[in-house]
Amino acid sequence: MDINPAESLRTLSQGKPAAIFGTGVSGTSAAALLLEYGIESVFYEEKDSKNAGGNVGEFDETAAKKHSLVVYSPAFRPDHKWLKQAQSAGIETLCEPDLAAMAWKGKIIAITGTDGKTTLTKFAAHVLRKYGFDAVTAGNIGTPLSRHCADFKRLKRDSSESVAVCELSSFQSFGLRRLKCDALVWTNFDADHMDWHRSMKEYFNAKYNLVKLLSNKIFITDKTVALAAEKYADPLPSYAKIMDFDTPEFKTQALNSPEPFNSSIQSKNYAMACELCRAFAGISENQVRAAAADFELPQYRFGTFIKIGGIKFYNDSKSTNAHSASAALRELYGAPNLIWIGGGKDKFCDLTELCNEVRKCAVGAVLIGQTAKALSSMLSGLPLGAHVCENMEDAVKKAYEMCPERRGTVLFSPAFSSFGMFSGYVERGKSFEKNVLCLKNLKEC
Repeated sequence: MDINPAESLRTLSQGKPAAIFGTGVSGTSAAALLLEYGIESVFYEEKDSKNAGGNVGEFDETAAKKHSLVVYSPAFRPDHKWLKQAQSAGIETLCEPDLAAMAWKGKIIAITGTDGKTTLTKFAAHVLRKYGFDAVTAGNIGTPLSRHCADFKRLKRDSSESVAVCELSSFQSFGLRRLKCDALVWTNFDADHMDWHRSMKEYFNAKYNLVKLLSNKIFITDKTVALAAEKYADPLPSYAKIMDFDTPEFKTQALNSPEPFNSSIQSKNYAMACELCRAFAGISENQVRAAAADFELPQYRFGTFIKIGGIKFYNDSKSTNAHSASAALRELYGAPNLIWIGGGKDKFCDLTELCNEVRKCAVGAVLIGQTAKALSSMLSGLPLGAHVCENMEDAVKKAYEMCPERRGTVLFSPAFSSFGMFSGYVERGKSFEKNVLCLKNLKEC
């Protein structure tokens, strides 16, 4: 990392305002950090973006002459036409986490994967704080690292003794060049984001970029990543700790995981947290177990339920891919009269495996969003049918009505992102919870 970020950033900007591509949380956080170093910013946003407003413009050849530095949000692919234009004009282009890496002086733990990133990021930081580390969570979890950097500088705090536990999506890791992580956890690898990535290999390579940027020999991953590495001819380093969650030993160990990690889904996060904390900070498994006692899972992960009479409603809104929804379905395999509520934005992934899991575990399905019709067609043979609903309220009511004799289990584990219906999984989870509670109040009156 650069020793003098102020000098480095001013050298890159050459006395000109920086161009910020994207006006969401990444873009505004990058602008806040640059301002702390005396560098103004100009925002650019695509016209069809939900964030586009009157104060942003198109980046063209004329605009390019006004800048020597571009910072782009993860929503912009590295081959986006604006980035290509900027690079052709000799302008330095940085993804927002790379900008932050120039200012952050402390350690960085990177956490990526198809599933489990948010829970593991939050829990790892919780454990580190419990045992004396100044740890912050950053990245895809909600607060960009550049926002933390800006806050540290504004408050005259030295980040050199701090640890940033960064959840990094494939969108963020794809174009990284400067962010050197001191430890890396790659939770798993499965199909996702095929609406953004052009192939599974590109999706894998986006995450593998973090392996190339690893500056220390702490790398924890699982068998699915190792198998993908063999397939795509990108061997994992010899020091990689590859965890196999299918062994009888792990399954026995998983049964002894503390709350709230005492499920087959969350026990994997717990095992990886134990390995990370031991390797990075010398924290024992007993200490991690003790830290779990006052840890709460992030909202809308599989776990707790709301009960209406004889029906349990599970809110797993964070499930944004088929792999995570399949895991939740397997967790409830054998539950009476299981109804699955799913669907959302089409990511152009193969739906066969997900539908097979639904057919094996559930007796009926209620479907919403862009993928509803395709899923309905594939699940037409379910005993209680597959029904398409236009909104969450109707979906919750339909699932309730489908349970025979009002006894059963309803699992909301969408398997897709929520764009088009909700701003994200949090708003979607709140909507599901609100409609379940409204139904509960109605039925108990």
